[in-house]
Amino acid sequence: MTNDTTSIVGTCTAEHCRYNEAQRCTAGQIEVSMDGAHAACATFTPRTDATDQPQPGTNA
Repeated sequence: MTNDTTSIVGTCTAEHCRYNEAQRCTAGQIEVSMDGAHAACATFTPRTDATDQPQPGTNA
């Protein structure tokens, strides 16, 4: 993948992320980092109305 390639997030499983609307990411752009052998969304921001919020960078 080059810098000229556009990618679209297929499904967002971070239920408590402010950008997740019905498993669709609504962030204007995202940053992804590696957590061991797994990709982790570094754009994750908890919803202000969420309870039991997971830590940033998790896939929950």
